[in-house]
Amino acid sequence: MYYFIATLILICTSLIALSIGRYDIDYHQIYNLLIALIKGDPIDEKLRYILFEVRLPRVILAIFVGAALGVAGASFQAIFRNPLASPDILGVASGAGFEAALALLFGLNIVFLSSLAFAFGILTLFLTLIVARDMDNRIMIILGGIIISALFQSLISILKYIADPQDTLPAITYWLLGSLSISNISQLIFGCIVMTLGIVITLIFRWKHNLLMLDDNEAKSLGLNIRQIRILLILSSTLLVSSSVSICGIIGWVGLVIPHIARLIIGSNNALVLPFSMLIGAIFMIIIDTLSRSISSEEIPISILSAIIGAIFFIVILYRSKGVMKL
Repeated sequence: MYYFIATLILICTSLIALSIGRYDIDYHQIYNLLIALIKGDPIDEKLRYILFEVRLPRVILAIFVGAALGVAGASFQAIFRNPLASPDILGVASGAGFEAALALLFGLNIVFLSSLAFAFGILTLFLTLIVARDMDNRIMIILGGIIISALFQSLISILKYIADPQDTLPAITYWLLGSLSISNISQLIFGCIVMTLGIVITLIFRWKHNLLMLDDNEAKSLGLNIRQIRILLILSSTLLVSSSVSICGIIGWVGLVIPHIARLIIGSNNALVLPFSMLIGAIFMIIIDTLSRSISSEEIPISILSAIIGAIFFIVILYRSKGVMKL
């Protein structure tokens, strides 16, 4: 029942998002445009451009990015048995962000920027695992991620310091703040394919997240290969995070807050929490993106709104749980 309601809400918010913006489009116009396209009649090119080249790609990307970050956050919180774990806990977002800033500094186009940011996000994970050394120690992996994240954040600051303040610096700053604005359809398709792959892998092993919540010795006694499953799930979540960052920039709070909202609604069974986090994350991201492009004359970077709304949600969650975070 919860899944049906969440899916219905997702469909409704997607349709509403297509009509809302600085240029309002009512559903009668959308219907007439679709009928004209089917019949081959003359169409309003401005309406077609806004609907099919601006808003629809953003709505599709919002669905995939929200779902990816929601699933990645829920997976990481189970893998590390930490309610405060988020998709950027292993430094992947910072690594991909550094490479994107470097690409902007050298004037590379958006396709190179996205491709290299994705590759560098994967590389950052391996750097984190090398620093951690012990694959069976969750604390060491988290500490390795914190170290690598701090290193790349420092390198990003250096790039900002040496960037041209009139041209390159604003581009780097705006990109790192996150946006779902996309002009390259092939980039959108590639990102969605990678995110789908990561989501599918994670959901296939969704029930094993409950076993990862057990003590390692208990999980091993049940026949679970802890190291193999943990590395596989970390890799799949890294695919989700790096592909998201490579297209949209760094978007915080989504992967932290959404799994907690899912648990409040559907309970603590990770086999249910992961797919529900996917739906809630998609809904949340569509709402955030619609607000970012419609509440002012200039688009507000999406990470600003996600942080504000995410923090409010988290305060409510803490209040309802009386300060006790449960997985």
